[in-house]
Amino acid sequence: MAILGGYEALVYTSSGVTKSSGDATNVGVMTRINPTLDPGNIPVRGTGKRGLYDILLGMREPKFAFDMLFTDKDFIITYQDGLTAIPWLHLRFPGSPDSGLSFENVYFNRTNVESRHNEAISATIEAWTESLSALGDPDWQAVVSTPYRWLDSSLSIAATPETEWWSWRYESANNLQRLGNVDDGGTRTIVAKHREVSGLIVMDLDSFSEYTDLMDLVTEEDKFNITIQVDSEDLLNAYCRWGPLEAPTGPEDLIAKRFPFTALDLS
Repeated sequence: MAILGGYEALVYTSSGVTKSSGDATNVGVMTRINPTLDPGNIPVRGTGKRGLYDILLGMREPKFAFDMLFTDKDFIITYQDGLTAIPWLHLRFPGSPDSGLSFENVYFNRTNVESRHNEAISATIEAWTESLSALGDPDWQAVVSTPYRWLDSSLSIAATPETEWWSWRYESANNLQRLGNVDDGGTRTIVAKHREVSGLIVMDLDSFSEYTDLMDLVTEEDKFNITIQVDSEDLLNAYCRWGPLEAPTGPEDLIAKRFPFTALDLS
């Protein structure tokens, strides 16, 4: 008997009318997967019994969290706003037959994208979905196994390209809300509330004069633009403000300047 392992997992998206129609596109190399179905149990306590009187089934809340090295930048760009639904997201374990799960109408609740010096670009995504079922059988397209790396990304601060960064990351939290379906106890729809975008840039500047130049962007009225691109397309392009600016160092370290920021939006 073969036991499934995480290394076998493939994730695809498709836009067919059903889970078994249309082309399914592979979107990245998975490094962690965590499908979850919360039954939303309702505990009932009553007199005459020390334990629970009953356990009722509440609203089912399927979710899918995963870490990935993405091979399709549009997968992040299109869905990170929490407003655009993926018609179908498939977790596929190839075999004879295939096994896995298909998620319908998937929204990103939280997206964290990070690039570090000399590493592949990674993303951590928490997705909410309206329903899940056994794996469909769309037309599986070829697996793309070469993810983006740090050299595929670029960073600009106040319209000035930066080339001496060690890492950048940003997070988009869409604060989704699930609305219940009173007919079947599932999900009627998922809506995004206010969006919160923040991030951190780490750079090793040549001198503290460069540090103070960036600090001077912190004025009462002005905001400045931060643009992060992957393969020449914007993941983030918005007006921002710095948070607390730090310059930590140890005996064997370069002085790494840390620039946390808050953005008005993704674009």
